[in-house]
Amino acid sequence: MTAKRVLIKTLKCLLLLLLVGGVLTAAVWTDMQARARVCRGVRVHIFNESSAKFVTRQSIISHLKKANVYPVGMPVGEIDTDIIEKYIATSEFMEDVECYVNENDYFVIEARQLIPVMRIFDGDRSYYVNREGKRMSAAGFYHVDVPVVEGHFSKKWSPTRLLPLIDYVAKDEALRELVTMWVVRDSCNICFVPSIRGHIVNMGGVDGYQSKFAKLMKFYKEVLSVKGWETYSEISLKWDYQVVATLRDKKPLTEPDYDPEEDDQAPDVASIDVEQMVREDSIKATAKKNIKKKS
Repeated sequence: MTAKRVLIKTLKCLLLLLLVGGVLTAAVWTDMQARARVCRGVRVHIFNESSAKFVTRQSIISHLKKANVYPVGMPVGEIDTDIIEKYIATSEFMEDVECYVNENDYFVIEARQLIPVMRIFDGDRSYYVNREGKRMSAAGFYHVDVPVVEGHFSKKWSPTRLLPLIDYVAKDEALRELVTMWVVRDSCNICFVPSIRGHIVNMGGVDGYQSKFAKLMKFYKEVLSVKGWETYSEISLKWDYQVVATLRDKKPLTEPDYDPEEDDQAPDVASIDVEQMVREDSIKATAKKNIKKKS
């Protein structure tokens, strides 16, 4: 190896050492600077503050202080943003949250309050639910105008399974006026209390709700408007091509166990075929006219 090559190799090694040393020095200096800098304050941004009042800037700061994670005065390099972020996110009132230290050494909290989509009444308990199924206890100091649901739910059968029904009703002006609240007996007996007094409507399961609502509106128009709005105590839409109702002036019979896979089974209650009833009423009306003509 020539002296020239040895010199070049030596210079490369020295350059590499200088670069490594420079990087280490910069890292140490940055760390020292970060430790020398302290958090100057906390800035809280609540994006949907105008739509709800579950969370305020002061309530967030108060909780941080109680948990001994309030960052003001702490060296910037010692602030664990992840821990603080996770702590705030555990609040039942929070939809999501993000924390970071900005270039001016302020600790920034960007939060979004939980957005309820329904209110659940389960015995003596009451709580709100968002689209992800997160629950928020209901309290007297706030109220949100969302659909009301009465029933018992679990992790296996979450209230969010009602969202297709609730969303569908919300988009239809007539149905919004009709549905006052939901009553969930079980997954195969999802009912609602209509604004029309005198009966309750049983949708069965969640599936096929569009056709069920269409069937109900036809039943209202062509049957109840003739028979009387308080003729039946319960109207069931479980079975295909059929509306099943329990007469109010008779003792309701026990309804058979419902199997979603067997919608064609014949229920042991007052069973009404909408098309057939309309045809029968038409035949009766024609017969009456013929009798009058003969007389």
